[in-house]
Amino acid sequence: MVAMSTVNDVREQSEICLRQLSGPVQTWFSTESVPPARRVAEWEAHHAESLVGLRTGLSPAADLRAEAATLRLPRLRIAKVVGSPHTVRRQAADIAAHPVTGAIAYIPLEGANAFNHRAGRFVVGPGRVLICDGDAEFARDLSEGVNELVLHVPRTVLREMTGSSSVGRPTLINLQHDLTLHTANRELAKLADGALLRGLWRGERLETRLLELLGTLFARSAIERTPVEDALSTIAEYHQDPEFNGSALARRIGISERQLSRLFAEVGLSVPRAVLAARLDTAHKKLTDASSSKVSMAEIAAHSGFRSQAQFSRSYHARFGVTPLRHRKQLLVSSS
Repeated sequence: MVAMSTVNDVREQSEICLRQLSGPVQTWFSTESVPPARRVAEWEAHHAESLVGLRTGLSPAADLRAEAATLRLPRLRIAKVVGSPHTVRRQAADIAAHPVTGAIAYIPLEGANAFNHRAGRFVVGPGRVLICDGDAEFARDLSEGVNELVLHVPRTVLREMTGSSSVGRPTLINLQHDLTLHTANRELAKLADGALLRGLWRGERLETRLLELLGTLFARSAIERTPVEDALSTIAEYHQDPEFNGSALARRIGISERQLSRLFAEVGLSVPRAVLAARLDTAHKKLTDASSSKVSMAEIAAHSGFRSQAQFSRSYHARFGVTPLRHRKQLLVSSS
């Protein structure tokens, strides 16, 4: 076991080194240059040195193909990570050996993956940003592969941005219904990706802008979110489970079911209607997807969190004024 004083010393030294960095430091790594038998070990070593210390898992007979470009700036670290399917986990031993001393923002560019933490499970994909403390234990299922930007903000900079040195529990920010956040994230991703491609040799102004955009996202993290916003984010993650209801939601966000109902009523909402709306939105999205045109209504109902196809059909007709089967035909014709 590593003594706490030793961990704190490592964290303090890491912060000092980052603050003393006079210019950008850019690194690249690819497993293609490593013999297959050593790819996982070399990938873990590079990741721990340049970004976050993690343990990598592969399915039997799988070969890890991954690459990372990293840009280390005085107040921010940016990485683009692309890889084949695998899993990663960050546990107490990894945190002690490789403390991050700050917050991490995962910004997916393609594909979806699962982020597991003691606070719950999040599905992260394009249009969403996952913010977490870098020194928290977590696991990620990257079974669809990974193509994402990862940004590390040191605690000292996080405190300047938000007034707090921690983001609390992991937070998933859904950008699809907030134009300000969506626009900020698009600019952030474009600037960060561009900096990685071209290098950043006059980077102070761009780094400042990147931090401003990150601040917009971090302001909507668990530091600032209201209980209703926290509840709506939780509904977005768990509504596909048919057992998910108001009682389960209240337990997940740590308040009583009665208080939860009161808070929703104050803003003109109700928990059952919010859960139903999320399920119908998921079903509607599935129905508009041409690649799902052969998926049965029963499968779409189950995928969206409905207990039965009949319940799904009644609820869908009540909201959209048409049955889901007929609506799919209309939507696919209009989009072709």
